Amino acid sequence: MKYLLMFLLVFTAVFSHAQDRIWLDNGNPVQAKLSRAMDSKLEWIAADGIPRIYHRKRFLIVFSSSGQFMVISELNENNNKAQTQIEAFYKAPPRNVSQDIIVKSVPLTVISGKISYESDDVINYLTGEGNPASINKEEVATVIYRDGRHEILRDVVDVAPLLALAHKDIEKKEKEIVKKAEDKPQKPVAVKEQPQVPKEKPKPFLSDTEYKEYSAKGIRRVDEFTSYLRIIGDKSMKSDEKNKAVQQALSLFEPQATVAVSSPKGVKKYPVKEYLNRLKLLPYSKINITWNEVKYVSELKQENDGNYYGIIAAQQVFEGFAANGKVAYGDITKKNIRVKLESYQKTIDGKDTVNWEVLLGNIGVETSEDK
Repeated sequence: MKYLLMFLLVFTAVFSHAQDRIWLDNGNPVQAKLSRAMDSKLEWIAADGIPRIYHRKRFLIVFSSSGQFMVISELNENNNKAQTQIEAFYKAPPRNVSQDIIVKSVPLTVISGKISYESDDVINYLTGEGNPASINKEEVATVIYRDGRHEILRDVVDVAPLLALAHKDIEKKEKEIVKKAEDKPQKPVAVKEQPQVPKEKPKPFLSDTEYKEYSAKGIRRVDEFTSYLRIIGDKSMKSDEKNKAVQQALSLFEPQATVAVSSPKGVKKYPVKEYLNRLKLLPYSKINITWNEVKYVSELKQENDGNYYGIIAAQQVFEGFAANGKVAYGDITKKNIRVKLESYQKTIDGKDTVNWEVLLGNIGVETSEDK
């Protein structure tokens, strides 16, 4: 059973735009705001506008769209005082900093600078004095960008206490950045006639008919994925067939999509390909995975990049069969999966037309802890 739990899916949403976020103890960043402190619980409102109440221990860190954050361990246990903290947090003025903040894990250090290059392994930046510098991402816990975005590079359960310890140093560093910018003498700028900026092309949008069609296609993508999971986990299938199923499953996802694996020790994220290859190693002769009550819990909605995003949820029934054909392990969990509808142009008979591709994003499982 422990071996199976190592491969359960946990949802991890990855967003490129600065938005209000709440990080939960299962590793999920949720687009949401805190609204009320209630004894040992907190009320929060997600993008769907529905208030939800979870136990306080479910919450780790809250980020505002401007990059300000609050670690829940810093929230007062008294309801009235906690409510005041929450309201003050969301009313706080924008940061207006001109540099990015990098939080190094060991030793705990707050670094400021303008990031000039970033890869999977390294961050290059210019210090406040304009000198080039670099840091390995393995050393970094969190990056808070000057435009309000943020990135958590380690397990959020480990990052939360680090941010609590570094909070005052981060605030001090940002005040120094703002003061230095204000004190810097401004050079007179010659007024030049600005060339006319070409108008931005209008974003493509779905008609009512297309919206229904692609919403249904998102559900079918989920069905396709679960069918590939059954092939990959079936020990009776040939290796070539399982490898082909892995490739077909990968074609359904965004390239950067991840799958987080839950275990009693915590949560770890894996690229989809690595997760699928690990799935082949489960100690069962056959795996049967079905999704029931498949539906959108967050309907497709167009965002600033012109693409549509939504979330599909379902009840997953997992069955692992022994060599004698009997069920060795069965499990029912609530799953959800991020859906992206991305536009692209296609030329037909010399005429450009807009088409849409349905891609799956990060997958997750709702925890069974008290809410």
